[in-house]
Amino acid sequence: METKKTICDWIDENKDEVFAISDYLWEHPELSMQEYEASQKVADLLEKYGFLVNRGVAGLPTAFAAEYGSGKPVLAFSSEYDALPALSQNKDSVVRDPVIDMAPGHGCGHNLMAVGGVLAAIALQRCMIEQGLAGTIKVFGTPAEELCIGKPFMARGGLFEEVDAFLDWHPSHRNRAAACDTNAYFNVKYHFSGVSAHGNAPWNGRSSLDGAMLMGHAVEMLREHIEPGSKDSPTTLNYAFPDVGNSFPNVVPANTVIWCVGRMKNAEMAADVLSRLDACAKGCAQATGTTVKEEVITATHDMIPNLCLGQLIEENLRYVGAPAYSSEDQEDAKKIQKAMNAKETGYSGKIEHTVLSSQPVTDSSEYSWFAPIAFLNVALAPSEDAGWHSWTSCKFAGSSVGKRVLETAGKILALAGYDLLTKPEILQEAKAELKERLCGKPYQSLLPENAKPDLTTNKAVMERFR
Repeated sequence: METKKTICDWIDENKDEVFAISDYLWEHPELSMQEYEASQKVADLLEKYGFLVNRGVAGLPTAFAAEYGSGKPVLAFSSEYDALPALSQNKDSVVRDPVIDMAPGHGCGHNLMAVGGVLAAIALQRCMIEQGLAGTIKVFGTPAEELCIGKPFMARGGLFEEVDAFLDWHPSHRNRAAACDTNAYFNVKYHFSGVSAHGNAPWNGRSSLDGAMLMGHAVEMLREHIEPGSKDSPTTLNYAFPDVGNSFPNVVPANTVIWCVGRMKNAEMAADVLSRLDACAKGCAQATGTTVKEEVITATHDMIPNLCLGQLIEENLRYVGAPAYSSEDQEDAKKIQKAMNAKETGYSGKIEHTVLSSQPVTDSSEYSWFAPIAFLNVALAPSEDAGWHSWTSCKFAGSSVGKRVLETAGKILALAGYDLLTKPEILQEAKAELKERLCGKPYQSLLPENAKPDLTTNKAVMERFR
């Protein structure tokens, strides 16, 4: 326990440097695929502390892979830094109060996640140096988590193959070890192309809108034939028409897009539904005399939970304790809850017992197929009904509560990493559990070989707000 206290003391003495970066990211939020400043600042910090940083990995300019040490075990921490659109919020206000109207904001706390794992990695590195411990620490900078883009492309690029355990976290309304599964996920666009013609002679054209609308009907019919999933992880298939072609009704449209997003029980089910969607698209194109091209934006696996590492996280969560919420924090929390028509409870500080459960889709699921994953939640919001992906969570992420959450996460992940370095039997048990849950299934990327990340995503929006 003396070493654990030393690790926590180091974090107490050095956290301000990390807080400053988190504050900067909160004040300068960047949307998915455009996190250039955020990525640079986090990578620069790691380089300052002696990590070797490889930037722009896997064809992603805002991704990086950092490494320190040598040999086994290889422990990996995660950094996410993308913001959400239109969630700008004054951190000192308990009502909706944008700093800049319609500007991005950190409504998912990624300004904290950007550096929480980094703080843990550096604290663990300091301990390794002082005690002469063998092992390797990696930190993966993963862009566009909100779109589930970064990690699937990094996984396809082979970046996660040498890792022995992942130590990850996410702000939440709970203090717990999240030994969770998730649904698999896909995000795909179908581009229908036809022949433009005058509306007075539409027989001379072929309507791309007809093809896309017919596919919309096909998706509605397909839904009935997809297993429904569970209450906590329902399977869903959504679609939209982001580009319907000509805005003038007197022209037969030549180009229309239908956009489909699916959350399925597992990777096999996701692959099956994707293949059926492809068949729908081809049939609708043939029926309307148009052509269609598929664009897979991303696809992720279901997460493989690890109860062994969940229990390790819980042990260290109880050692560190929940964040020490101040009376001002509690007062603000109750005001936010009132504004959201929620029960005014404030923060409970309760630490939950580790149980297998489910959580929403995240591309951190890709990690879990390569090595056991430990996943921590720390309460940033006072309750589930206080809002998430909202102005309320953006306010909390930029406040003093956010700093306490960040500090708590850094300590817990660093201590769990120390346990894995010094107690190899824990890692052996975690790996055995993963092997049992995988049932011999290998990792196979759900991305087509020719799929590339769209580097222009959110570029036009960010040009307005930089």
